This record gives sequence, C-alpha cells and structure tokens, in this order.
Amino acid sequence: KYEGEKVPLAKRDYGTCEIRKGIVPDYPIQSTFTASYPGSGAKMTWKLIEAMTGLVTGDDFQLNGHANIVSIKTHYPSNEGREIPGAENIPRAILLIRDPLQSIPSYFNFLYEYQNNLPGHSTKAPLEEWIKWRNDNLDRQLQVWRRHAEYWMDGYDNVHRLVISYENMIDDNAGGKEAMKIAEFLNRSDGVTTVTPEEVPCVWYTVVKYKKRRKLIEATDEENETVQNTASVVVDDPQSKRGGPKYIAPYTPQQLKDLIQVLTQLLERYRDDKDLAPILVSYIDEAARRSKGPPEDENTIVSNV
Repeated sequence: KYEGEKVPLAKRDYGTCEIRKGIVPDYPIQSTFTASYPGSGAKMTWKLIEAMTGLVTGDDFQLNGHANIVSIKTHYPSNEGREIPGAENIPRAILLIRDPLQSIPSYFNFLYEYQNNLPGHSTKAPLEEWIKWRNDNLDRQLQVWRRHAEYWMDGYDNVHRLVISYENMIDDNAGGKEAMKIAEFLNRSDGVTTVTPEEVPCVWYTVVKYKKRRKLIEATDEENETVQNTASVVVDDPQSKRGGPKYIAPYTPQQLKDLIQVLTQLLERYRDDKDLAPILVSYIDEAARRSKGPPEDENTIVSNV
C-alpha cells in the first residue's frame, strides 16, 4: 500500500486524510499530460497529483527516470518544454492556466534565478530588472502564453481535456472543488485510483495550503496544551515564497491594452468552452481594472520586509 500519515485538521471541515508518497507502480498505468505556461503553479499541481494518487509524476525532460508515471508535467510548446516522442499516445491532458499578469513575472523570476546562479523559487528579481526585461520581452511572451493555451485546447477535445486555473486552485473556497475535478479526471485513466472524494479536500488543503495548515496545527496545539504528532508529515511548500523585494509587477497602459487584446482574441476563439471562457473573462476584467488606475511604473511600492 502507499506510504503516508493520517493528518488531523481540527477546526476545519477538511477531515482526515492520508498523504501519499509517489511510488512507481509495478503494473502499467495510463499517463496524463499536465501542461502549463512556466510560472503557473506546475510544481504545486505535480505534488497534489502525487498526493491524491500515490503514484510518481515526471516532466517532459526527465520523466523522473521512469516511463510508468501518472502525470507528465510539460511547458511545451514554450522554450521551457519539449515535445515527447509518442505524445500522441497520451490520451488526456490537464491544462493549468494562470493569469499572464502574474505568470509572466513569475517566469521572469525563474529566469533571473537561473541567470544569477540562485536556487529555484528563492529570489524575486528587483523591480528595475523586471521592467527592463518586460519592455524587451512582453510582446513575445504574450504570444507564447496564447499559443500554449491554443496548442492544448486544440490538441484534445473537451472529453479528454480538463482546464484548471491557478487562481481557483489556491482559493480557499474553490480550491477543494478544483482538486476534486482533477481527481475525477485522473480516475478515468487505466490503473489510476485517487483517494476517496471525502479525502480530496483534506489532501488539497494539506498540500496547497501547507502554511495555513501548519499555523492551524500550532494554534490547536497551544489551545489544547498538547503537541500533535505531525512532525513526521513532510510536505514541501508547493507555492513559491520567493524572498527579495515585494511588489506587484507593474505594466504600462499600452502593455495592459495589448494583454487585454490577446485575451479577448483567445476568448473569441473559445467562447463556447464552459471551462476556459469564464477564466479568460476574469483575466480580462482584472487587466481592465488595473488599466483604469494610476500609471503603475510610477506608483509601484517596493517593500524589502
């Protein structure tokens, strides 16, 4: 059986769950692509899938050294991904999408870390570095973001494709439901069985909301004057908590206008898709809201706390 520990979550309706450690099964299983533009929460989703299935995942470059994996993380067709030989034999795909207002700066932080020999997910780039890179690369990255979505939307029909947004995945109210969609989708794959529906919200909370869970346990321990035996449950924090300067990546009015145009074109193409269309509308609304505010470059507040 899979390995794990029972995780009690007092004061919450998430119940008790068993966090599975991903293993390589000794029987054949059907893989599913998990595709995302870089900076969209791929690591978080990777860990959630392993926890819900108890099966090892991999990426399109290394496959974690295994061929028999439940999910293949890929950024293809961006430069950070590659086309896998035999990809046509992978029957299903999860498209993880994140607002380009946030995913493009997140991708730049990855590039900044790589170029400066810094550990991954450790350091947020200085504001002036973001602005310089943004002015040179935003137009191209918007097209890469758009083409990535189109590639996976067109490559699989809506029966064999699941669209999940990063924003919903980390939302306190919607996150458990998004995890349930992923579990139900993966359960269609041969040889794959996830935790029970009753356990999914607990697994989601434990993996995605790791820091909130830890604070909750500490608060419960203090209140009960007891120490819960949860130290043996080790879940890496899947959401990036980069150090360095704190700021919301700014855009010029014209850049926000260009972003809205790209999103609107994508919405026109997939207007009838009940999963993607509402996500795109929310991204357009957010960009429009920000475009009505004061110029962002001149009004961005940077905190080093």
